[in-house]
Amino acid sequence: MAIESELKYPTPSQPRQVRLDSTSFCNASCLSCHRVLSQRKGEMPRDLVMNLLEDISQWEQPLDEIVPVNYGEFFLYKNWFWLLQQIEKKLLATRIVIPTNGSLLTVKTVEKLSTIKNWDLINFSINAFFDETYKRFTGLEPSVLTKFPQLMLKIRELRPDVTIWASMVFDPIYHTEIERDLFIEAWKQFAFPQVLTASSAGRADNKPLYRTSLPCRSIFSDFVVGYDGKLSSCCWDSNFFIDLGYLQDYGGDILKAWNNEKFKELRRLHNAGQRSSVSLCRVCSYA
Repeated sequence: MAIESELKYPTPSQPRQVRLDSTSFCNASCLSCHRVLSQRKGEMPRDLVMNLLEDISQWEQPLDEIVPVNYGEFFLYKNWFWLLQQIEKKLLATRIVIPTNGSLLTVKTVEKLSTIKNWDLINFSINAFFDETYKRFTGLEPSVLTKFPQLMLKIRELRPDVTIWASMVFDPIYHTEIERDLFIEAWKQFAFPQVLTASSAGRADNKPLYRTSLPCRSIFSDFVVGYDGKLSSCCWDSNFFIDLGYLQDYGGDILKAWNNEKFKELRRLHNAGQRSSVSLCRVCSYA
């Protein structure tokens, strides 16, 4: 209990990571994903993208990391390559991290991606080893997995500097430890296997047995801009239940929004061991 009362996070002057909710659409329906619980459906317009990138480009210190999608599948965004080109143009010193289920990737896609100089990491969200688990867990056909080794090897050939992850959101509700271990063994020759613990945040099928009072690290480092400018700092809040306002409320200024009173109060509650007073945070196991 002493650890919980002593753990507090400072709020940096700017976020370490900015995630753009470029699209909330996805062709998968992963059981661990909170997007499937969301009623929000949309794509970020170009003018909002450009305003965001222009604002970030004016910061005194370069943004460390930008993720061009948050709740959807990036390669469903029809302007995905244009978006990466604009990030490269405006934020060359900022590394680009791309999460994807990989189902829409082709060799041609990889070739285009490889032209983006500050592309730094790609995460293939695979989430299973056995075909039947994969189909049940993601809703996608297992046949898509057969192309991943070729695509990963192509990335290594064209961009050996890019880190490749093969990730599994591991949840004993759906997976066995044997499947987890086989997953690691199967993908380590092509990528860095990442086994991530499934977090609960309002999922009826995965309620935490113990409610933590630890502060959530993401609200002290991450900044999410929804496709309509709505603000978040949470991986799991796909409905934007935690009201942090809209970027438009702060004249499009991310740093003003990052330090707004609603954000400050949310962080204060977490640092004070009172995250349970926030309905979503009360049922979330991430910290």
